[in-house]
Amino acid sequence: MRCPIVFLLSPFLFLVLSCNKKDSIQVTNYEMKFKKDGVKDTLIPYYCAIKTNINNSSQTDFFLSARSKDNRASFDITIQVIGALVPGVYETVNGSGSYPVIADYFLDRGQAAERDYAIDNAPAYPNGDFTVTITSIDGNIVKGTFSGNYLYDRNYNESIVVTDGSFIAKKH
Repeated sequence: MRCPIVFLLSPFLFLVLSCNKKDSIQVTNYEMKFKKDGVKDTLIPYYCAIKTNINNSSQTDFFLSARSKDNRASFDITIQVIGALVPGVYETVNGSGSYPVIADYFLDRGQAAERDYAIDNAPAYPNGDFTVTITSIDGNIVKGTFSGNYLYDRNYNESIVVTDGSFIAKKH
């Protein structure tokens, strides 16, 4: 009775003990998480890049685009800075004259009833603002957080509140 158990367990033990943990593949979950009007949402980044601005070589552009699995919703964040993009806080306050951050949340993109919520000034609201914090740029991985007081769609006179945002994305 003891021999069959040893023969059955031997291959399993050999496999477990022979695995080199240093060579195991690290899986990173690339995602964008946030609350939209207080409800948690998760999108999948499909494009992320840090590139020299094509019109002004002294500026750097950061692009991050994420979308839902059904492609119904997408969120785009752009940061433009003079010099290199480094970990730090980047903010746009609409009406301030400085717009380093652009944020657009699209719903039903490409459809007749498409919504485009952006940093804007909605009637009877304070100036729109949006903050992105780049927490790390490590090789091809960019991590950060974001939030704003609201994003506004002028065409439909609607606003959404985006808070508690975070992302992990792979640069292309």
